[in-house]
Amino acid sequence: MTGDPRTYSSTGGVAIPSVHGILSPPIAFDPPEHTAYRKIIQRQFTRQGAARYEPLLRRLVRDRLTELIDEGSADVIPALARYLPPMAIAAILGLPPEDGERFVEWTTRLLVTAAAGDRAENERVAREFTSYLSAHLDGERDEETVIGAIGKGRFDGRPLTSQERLYMVLLLVIAGHETTVHSIGTMIYHIATVEGLKDRLIADPALIPNMIDESLRMEAPVVSVARTVRGGADLSGQKLDDAERVLLVLASANRDPATFERAGEFVCPRSRNPHVAFGSGIHRCLGEHLARLEMRIVAEELLAMAPRYHLADGYRPEWTIGPVVRGLTTLPVIFHQR
Repeated sequence: MTGDPRTYSSTGGVAIPSVHGILSPPIAFDPPEHTAYRKIIQRQFTRQGAARYEPLLRRLVRDRLTELIDEGSADVIPALARYLPPMAIAAILGLPPEDGERFVEWTTRLLVTAAAGDRAENERVAREFTSYLSAHLDGERDEETVIGAIGKGRFDGRPLTSQERLYMVLLLVIAGHETTVHSIGTMIYHIATVEGLKDRLIADPALIPNMIDESLRMEAPVVSVARTVRGGADLSGQKLDDAERVLLVLASANRDPATFERAGEFVCPRSRNPHVAFGSGIHRCLGEHLARLEMRIVAEELLAMAPRYHLADGYRPEWTIGPVVRGLTTLPVIFHQR
């Protein structure tokens, strides 16, 4: 079975080619280590856990949209899609929302310097980030927050080491930022460009969750995930050797005509939508409910505050494509009819 971690392991890396940087628990671990690490923070990322932050995130979106609407136009990728996720991550971690951009910058610099082989700068950035986090991780924190759970978490009967704590926070920041930015951006694009969709959502806001799933299916922010074969396997008649790398292309799976009727079309409402934009099995995206919450708030507030928004004349979508993620580079929007 392709979902069996004993045969298809995550420990060899979850991307092809390998993404340089820190391999963080629990994403690059198999059971039982994966299960133990994930359990420490799983409760904070449930639907109910994420819902605690809806009032704050809704206020942030309303305030930002008010500014953008007053300006009349904006590129909503940097102005809105990149604005919300860092604050959402900071909030659920238990840190000041305004610090979100700071640790997104830290994690970006860690990955860039690791990829460039600049060990001295990488270590300097790591010390800077660690110093910031230690002040929060070592203090008395609300266990309902992720920082509180990590700070008091235990693995194999012992407290987490400072390195394990740092790696878990790094994973949450890295995995929860860029993917959600792309999800929000492509959703705004779909609402504006799929014929009749905006009007149907305005008339019936209950369709918004269905629309979000279809947007994720059509343009999954995570392009692919990799596994390493352990002990050999037979996959649909293809012999796989021990240590061979295999790649699941989520974008392809999400448009499989054997699973989705009219697979190449944006269908909303779609009665059945078993997309794998958030992955599947034991490694299904931990931040799924937070991402869905952010997307829903943006859609609801945008349609309520700027129902006439449209894309700038002559706009042609350009996509950033890497080994792991895909999303729009720009999305110029007009908020008022001229």
